[in-house]
Amino acid sequence: MKKKHQYLPVVIVIAIAVVISLAVVIALRPKTPAPMNDSSAPGTTIAPSASIDDTTEQPLTIDNSITTESVPESDTSESDKTATTGETKPLTTSVNPDTGRIIVDTNRADWNLIVVNAGRELPEGYVPELKEILGCGKYLDYRVAPHYEEMYYAAKQDGITLTPYSAYRSYERQKNNYNHLTETYMHDYNLSEADARKKAATVILPPGTSEHNLGYAMDICGTESSFKDTKEYAWLQQHAHEYGFILRYTAEKQPITGIIPEPWHWRYVGVEYAEKIKNSGLCLEEYLDSIGVAY
Repeated sequence: MKKKHQYLPVVIVIAIAVVISLAVVIALRPKTPAPMNDSSAPGTTIAPSASIDDTTEQPLTIDNSITTESVPESDTSESDKTATTGETKPLTTSVNPDTGRIIVDTNRADWNLIVVNAGRELPEGYVPELKEILGCGKYLDYRVAPHYEEMYYAAKQDGITLTPYSAYRSYERQKNNYNHLTETYMHDYNLSEADARKKAATVILPPGTSEHNLGYAMDICGTESSFKDTKEYAWLQQHAHEYGFILRYTAEKQPITGIIPEPWHWRYVGVEYAEKIKNSGLCLEEYLDSIGVAY
């Protein structure tokens, strides 16, 4: 009997050690985490960054060394899916007492049909939400920029380079350009200030009344009248409407637009409207009048 029980203490010690080990393992086992409400999880959307307030003078040549903050591309497609519905918000009828111009409604649903001209101006302090194009330091309205880039690369496939020459312009830059041309006419042509301003407005619209201030227009390849004789112009005439752009200022429509012929100036209106305007032979103001759309 003595031999039988001499191992009992050893067995008890081993059993106790096993129990303690099991207890430790259970205590250290990781718990299943509770579901997390993570705003960055798949399937959620993070708000885009603020728009670029471009108030600096933009260079008139592409400088690929320029690096700027980009704006996230809009997730909306053609014309923000608003212009084709025919839906419009009531237009403001307020008038700037200092200029006598109608102040346009920039919040209307069919935003791509906004008209600014010598008699219609943007609200004071208006700056569009901008997006850089082609990494070249030039900007357009963020809804227009993707369409210009699409057109640019399509032309490239045909061996055509639609160099972006002058895109969005700040109010201050437009003001400087307009005043400079006014002074030139006063000094070089001996015009009165009133006559000089009137003549200057046929070439460079006063600040707040230009499609460049709106961010919808691009001057392509320069500002020479000879552009009309180039292969780039021929390509635009044939294809620009496919990407939502129209030739805005022509000689035959100058009595209506008030602007000299500008074969380099192409304005975004959306694909549906660009094709219709091109086929109609009308300028933007005439076309909107013809379909009864207030602007």
